[in-house]
Amino acid sequence: MSKLKSLVVATALVCTSFSASAGIVTLMGDDVTFTFEDSTLYGNGTVVGNSIFFAPTNFQAESLNGEGTVTEDQTLNVRVQVKDESTYTITEVVLAEQGDYLLNGAGTSVDASARLQVTSNTTTCGFFACTDSEIDNVTGLGTTGALTEWQAFADIDLAETAGWVFDTDVNANIQNNLSATTTQAATSAMIEKKFGAIGIEVTVVPVPAAVWLFMSALGLLGSLRMRRTG
Repeated sequence: MSKLKSLVVATALVCTSFSASAGIVTLMGDDVTFTFEDSTLYGNGTVVGNSIFFAPTNFQAESLNGEGTVTEDQTLNVRVQVKDESTYTITEVVLAEQGDYLLNGAGTSVDASARLQVTSNTTTCGFFACTDSEIDNVTGLGTTGALTEWQAFADIDLAETAGWVFDTDVNANIQNNLSATTTQAATSAMIEKKFGAIGIEVTVVPVPAAVWLFMSALGLLGSLRMRRTG
C-alpha cells in the first residue's frame, strides 16, 4: 500500500463529517481546492490536508425474499485545483472506499465496484485531454450470517500516462456500483457504502536547471567578494 493510500485510510478513522447546504461546494485543502455537487448519495464532504472524505448514509442495495437483483449506482465528479501553480503540482490521485454487507440464506449474493477516472483540465495527450482510469471489482463478498466489511482502492499516477507527468487542475470522477441478489423466499442480501475518500499527492515544483545554475553562480560570486574584502 502506498504512503498516500495509507494516509487516506488512517485519516478516515478520525474523520468527522462536514455539514454544508446542497449545491455546488468548494472546500479548501492545504494546497488544493475541491469543488463538487453535494446533493448526491455521497453526501457532504470533509477535507483533511489534501484529501476529501465522504460518509454516505443511504448508499445501499438491498434485495429481499427472492426479488432478484437490486442495484444502486452513483457518480461523483470532484474538480481539484492547485492553489499556487507556481509552487505545487498534482502527481497522483488515490481513491479509498469502505462499506459493509450482510447475507442471510441460500442463493444470496452481493457485488461492489469502484471506478476512478482522472482527466486534465489543462493538458492534452495527443488530440484529447490527458486521462486515465482504474476499476476495482471487489472480491471475497461471500460471508453469510454476519455483517462484514469490504474495501476498494484505485490509484492513478499521472506519470504513467505518456505526455502527462503532472497537472494543476483535474477532474476526479468516482463511480460506484452496488448490487444485491436473492433467489428464494425468507432470504435477504444487503450491501452499502459507508466511506469514500480522494487523496491528492502534491509535489513541489522543481526549480529549473538554468535558474538553479544562475543562483549557484550568484552564491559563488558573493563568496569570492567576501574573500576579497576580507
